[in-house]
Amino acid sequence: MGRSAFFRRAIFAASMFAILPGALRAQESAIEEAGLACPSQSVSALCVESESLLRVDFPGRQNWRNVETGAVLEGRLSLPLYAGEQSVAPAGSAIRVTVNSAEKIRGNLGFWRKTGRAMVRAFNPLETSRPAEYRVELSATELLLPTGEALPLDARVLRASSGVMVKPKAKSLQAAGAKGESRKASGTLLMALRREALLSVPAKPNATLVVAAGEQRMARAYLLTEMRASLNHEGDKFQARLAEPVRIAGRVLAPGSTVEGTVVRSVAPRMLSRAGRLYLRVDRIVPAEGEPLRVTGSLSTAEADAQAAFALDEEGTLNGRKPGIVNGLVDLGYSYFLGKISDDISETPIRAIGATMSDAAVANAARYVGLGTSLAFLLTRPGRDVYLPKYALIEVELGRAGETPSNQKQDGIGAGKLSGGEARITRE
Repeated sequence: MGRSAFFRRAIFAASMFAILPGALRAQESAIEEAGLACPSQSVSALCVESESLLRVDFPGRQNWRNVETGAVLEGRLSLPLYAGEQSVAPAGSAIRVTVNSAEKIRGNLGFWRKTGRAMVRAFNPLETSRPAEYRVELSATELLLPTGEALPLDARVLRASSGVMVKPKAKSLQAAGAKGESRKASGTLLMALRREALLSVPAKPNATLVVAAGEQRMARAYLLTEMRASLNHEGDKFQARLAEPVRIAGRVLAPGSTVEGTVVRSVAPRMLSRAGRLYLRVDRIVPAEGEPLRVTGSLSTAEADAQAAFALDEEGTLNGRKPGIVNGLVDLGYSYFLGKISDDISETPIRAIGATMSDAAVANAARYVGLGTSLAFLLTRPGRDVYLPKYALIEVELGRAGETPSNQKQDGIGAGKLSGGEARITRE
């Protein structure tokens, strides 16, 4: 009996040693599966503050004129959405909106002002000094996550536009050759969140920063002040709002920081079809918390409406476009028409004044009146205005510490205003 009990215990111990490795492997696989089934351990939630801005492009839409109520449109974020300094939705993320209404914004003008604008429009039919603006209201806004889920957002539309990004000619050619960039106009909605939104993003141990480690030369911002060459004057102030975080002078400025600047040069449209000009300089950036940072910079890119586009030179000056061949032909047609009418109408008073004049003399005098009318019409044609609407997207080239932006070195703009474009912190 003792020997048989010993053999039974030996067999039991051997079987236990044989089963133990398999049980340990099964336990490890169960732990791995449990870790995969609990994504909350690798996901962190970030809060996007209210009034954060979202810029959404709709490439297939040229304007907002014929948008039906209840229409569902899908676009892409043209700039990332940030929670503080961290990106929670990269550029290109899908946004789906449901349109509640879309109507043209009509100014509250009096009868005489409307009549005057109608007359100006009649004598210059191809000129668009101010593009049509639309008020778009949304009933639903959803951010489409990579997982396929739709995150509802409570957003309102600040600006509905259809335009292009204007760059200096040399830079635009380089960008087009590098990326195949198109200058076709596309519909854009700039929206602001009414309330905070909670977004889940992957929590990576070595998360990449949203700003470069070194100094940044470019900063994107939304213009908060409407600018026009015919109305603004030298010394006028303007403000903008940072659209992306910027690292400069050893500091990181979060989106939403206020950009302040000055109108350095403004030339209103003049006779002989001479267009307006506008040059803006950035003076400082004021963060929500902390001391203002004094900088210097000028425009390198600006958003323009497709109907009233302007040109941007390498110095950062906005120039109204030239009339063009079509506008020139239309003006010539109008001048001939007005001269012919003046010629016919002036014959009767000339004949009454000069009773002794012959018919040939009266005809010659009337012809000179018609010629003078035609020349007066052509000489008094104003050039095109430069117009930057509120919430237009601009890109500013900032100067590094100890140097001036390259587009200011060429013509000395801003020399003496701020020593060498130096970025420095000042207490104000």
